Amino acid sequence: MDKLAIIGTGYMARIIANRAKELNIETHCFSIDEHSVAGEVCDFFHNVNILDIDALTEVCRKIDVNGVVATTELTIYPASVVAKRLGLNGNDETVSKEVTDKTIIRRKVKNIEELFQPRFWICGGIQDIPKINNYPVIVKPIAAGGKRGISVVKTSDNIKTAITEALSVSKVKGVLIEEFLSDGQEYSVESLSYHGSHYIIQVTQKDSSGPPHCVELGHHQPAELLHEMRKKVEKVVSRILTTVGITDGPCHTEIKIIDGKIYLIELNGRPGGDHIAYPLTELSTGYPYITGIIQVALNKLDETQLKNFEKNYSGVHFVTTQTAYMKPIFDNCETEQWLYYKNKVSDKLSPITHNDGFNTNYFIYYSREKKPNFEDMKGKNYE
Repeated sequence: MDKLAIIGTGYMARIIANRAKELNIETHCFSIDEHSVAGEVCDFFHNVNILDIDALTEVCRKIDVNGVVATTELTIYPASVVAKRLGLNGNDETVSKEVTDKTIIRRKVKNIEELFQPRFWICGGIQDIPKINNYPVIVKPIAAGGKRGISVVKTSDNIKTAITEALSVSKVKGVLIEEFLSDGQEYSVESLSYHGSHYIIQVTQKDSSGPPHCVELGHHQPAELLHEMRKKVEKVVSRILTTVGITDGPCHTEIKIIDGKIYLIELNGRPGGDHIAYPLTELSTGYPYITGIIQVALNKLDETQLKNFEKNYSGVHFVTTQTAYMKPIFDNCETEQWLYYKNKVSDKLSPITHNDGFNTNYFIYYSREKKPNFEDMKGKNYE
C-alpha cells in the first residue's frame, strides 16, 4: 500500500485525505492542530510543526512515505524539501520557495510573449513608500493567500494604512503595490504538471466584490471564453509555468483579461481553494483532479486521462451581504435540479473581507446540459 504525507490539516488536506483513502492509499497528516478538519479523517495524525522541515523529514523517512503533497501556500516549500530529501517526485526546492513570492514571480515572467503585467513597486514598509503618480493602486502582501491583506487605495492619504495591513499578514517582509486594473474580467486556471509537461485542466470565471478588498463572491466553470481566447490562455499559462520552473503538481494561476490582453494577477503552487479544485473542476471536466494531484506526488500520473474532458457546468455562489440579491435563490434552491450542495451557516447575512469558502452561506450548482440562468431566477416568486 502506498503511503501519502499530507502537509497541513485544513480543508484541502481533508479533501486530499478522503480521496487517498478511496484509492486505498494510507494517509499521514502533519500539523500541531490535533482537532483540525483533516485530522479527523486521515489514517495517522502527526503532531509536527509544518515549518519544522527536519522533523517532517525524519517522520516521513521513518514511515517510508511514497509521496508528499502541499495543501496551502505555507506548506509548498516544506513539502518540496521533504520530497527531495526522500528522493520523491516534486518541484525543485528553490522554485517552491520562490513561487509564493509575488515580486519574484513578476520579475521571472516579465518577458513572456502575450503576457502583460500592471506597473508595480516593491515596498518594505511605510518608511520607504515609492513615489506613485497615478492612483488607484492595489496593495498586496508579498506572500499570503485568500485575498488577505489586500486593499485598493484611491489616494495617497490611505496608502500607509493599506501597507500596514498588508505587512501584518505577509509571510515575507514587504508589500507589493500595483497599478489597479479596474477593467476586464477575472479568471483562474487550474493546471497539473508532470515531469515538466503542463496540462490545463479548467479555466474558472470569477465574481469579484471589487474595491476595496476584491473578495471572490463566486466561481463558474467553464469560463465564458471564445475558443481562440481559451487556447491563448492555455498557451500563455503553460509558458508561465515553464518560466517559473514548475515541473510537478497543481497550480492555481489568477489572470485578468482586458481588451483581449492577458494580465497575470498571481500564481499559486497548490490547488485552487474555495471549492474550485474540488468539487467544481471535477464536476465540470469529469476528470478526477484530486486523484491526479495524488498520482503526481506518487510519481504515477495516468496521463491518458488528461484529454477529452467533459463539458459540464458547475459553480459556487457565496451568499453574503455583498450578494444579498442571491438570498431568495439560496433559501429555496433545494427544489432545483441543478443543486449539488448547499451550506447554510446562518439566516443572517454577513460581509466577507477575504476569501472564506467554507464558513459562509453558499450553494454549488452542477448541470450536464446548460448553466442555470440566475439572472432570471432573481425575480422568481418562490411563494
